[in-house]
Amino acid sequence: MYSKVYGAGITGLEARIIQVEADVSNGLPVFHMVGVLASAVKEARERVRISLQNSGFRIPAKRITVNLSPADLRKDGSGYDLPIAVSLLAASGMIPKSTDKSILMAGELGLDGHICSVQGALAMAMQAKKEGFQRFLLPKQNAREAAMVEGIDIIGVGTLIEAVEYLKGILELSPVRVDLDALCRKFEENNWEDFDEVYGQEPAKKALVTAVSGGHNILLIGAPGTGKTMLAKRLPGIIPLLVREEAVELTKIYGIAGLLREDMPLVFRSPFRAPHHNIPAAAMAGGGKDPIPGEITLSHNGVLFLDELPEFDKNTLEILRQPMEEGRIHIARLGHSYSFPADMIVVGAMNPCKCGYYPDINRCRCTQGQIQSYLSRISEPLLDRMDICVEMERTDGREVKSRGKSSAEIRRVVQGAREIQTRRYQGEKITRNSQLTGRLLKKYCRLGKRQQSCYADLLDQLGLSARGADRLLRVARTLADLEQCGDIQEAHLLQASVYKSINRKYWGMEAGYEG
Repeated sequence: MYSKVYGAGITGLEARIIQVEADVSNGLPVFHMVGVLASAVKEARERVRISLQNSGFRIPAKRITVNLSPADLRKDGSGYDLPIAVSLLAASGMIPKSTDKSILMAGELGLDGHICSVQGALAMAMQAKKEGFQRFLLPKQNAREAAMVEGIDIIGVGTLIEAVEYLKGILELSPVRVDLDALCRKFEENNWEDFDEVYGQEPAKKALVTAVSGGHNILLIGAPGTGKTMLAKRLPGIIPLLVREEAVELTKIYGIAGLLREDMPLVFRSPFRAPHHNIPAAAMAGGGKDPIPGEITLSHNGVLFLDELPEFDKNTLEILRQPMEEGRIHIARLGHSYSFPADMIVVGAMNPCKCGYYPDINRCRCTQGQIQSYLSRISEPLLDRMDICVEMERTDGREVKSRGKSSAEIRRVVQGAREIQTRRYQGEKITRNSQLTGRLLKKYCRLGKRQQSCYADLLDQLGLSARGADRLLRVARTLADLEQCGDIQEAHLLQASVYKSINRKYWGMEAGYEG
């Protein structure tokens, strides 16, 4: 007898519907599985057989063939166990056969018949809805994640017996529902460290607020102990909650990467990723035979913090150049190409030299050659992509009279600036000032005569590349939004130019090289 059910697999960041066909016929007892299978899927044969046996189902000693199609697509992961088991039971006449696209299945089977969680449940549910499936049968642990997709019934099951009884109509299971607003309220409290715990450093704080408000990359330079890392780690507290579309997209990414918490199936806060400087290039970009998201993609809609920036491997840093420019990262593996979202804010922190005290000649122990060698680890093309470069100096705590604004106060300012950008770019394919390019830059960053003259003078003084000139204008647009100014003023251009000129003090050259 023949049967067919539907499962799903993950390719990159997207799900693919897989037909799981089973044929049970007379002949020598054998169990074949075909369809370009990875080792995890090949091992499903034993998991399924023993799970069925321990659940009280006896598969006849006949010739069994299971095919996973399309045959030209490599199948990986353990989520095919449940559809394989159901297909075998249907082909053996133990449950009703159904070949229409009414129900999708996914789940890993334990040897005792319980159903374990899988990765990428949200992506599978989204694809199931897109292709017209009415129900999605999957592990209970993944049900709330998948339930974020509306228009399809999400059915969570805990054991193979429970799944079979549901398919036979013996057991009634209600579709899982998720109240996203209630979830957000439950986890709304801010557990991040607060900005008001950092005394002084007001220029650096303003630069960080500007970076977060407009989505700009920022580089913090200063001696050890000036508070670079301390400020960067407080960034999550001033970033507003994600909107629904951003949250669903990020949840899909984290679900595929296996990083979702069972008690919190939704990523509603912008991520803050801080990889160690010994991270390999593949982990930064994403890798594997079937690439999974790397740190760059896991930072999408959030912050990628690179502490001790010059200590990172040069190849690892150079990978950042494309996503910093395009907001996406492109990966090629085994004849296939993948494009992952990577619209993040890169925050770099570094000392100005190996000992950390340059340009304080009284404390710095480095020679000029050592200083240049250390700074040269940051390439000019990468430096050019830093919209804001700010120098941090030591502050004497005894001289600071009071704390600055709290994270909650700053977050309201950031939210106001972002709302201005959201209204301005309605109908466009962008949401933040950092995404302005070409025609849109000219349209939304128009300058008056005096501002044009000021802008031209600044470009001559700084010797910026075309890329650097555009980035200066974007930062000026954000500074104007923070002050709720409809037009960019000279003061905004001058402040933005300060952010682009600090690097010349250290690198001693114009950031004009095009990479």
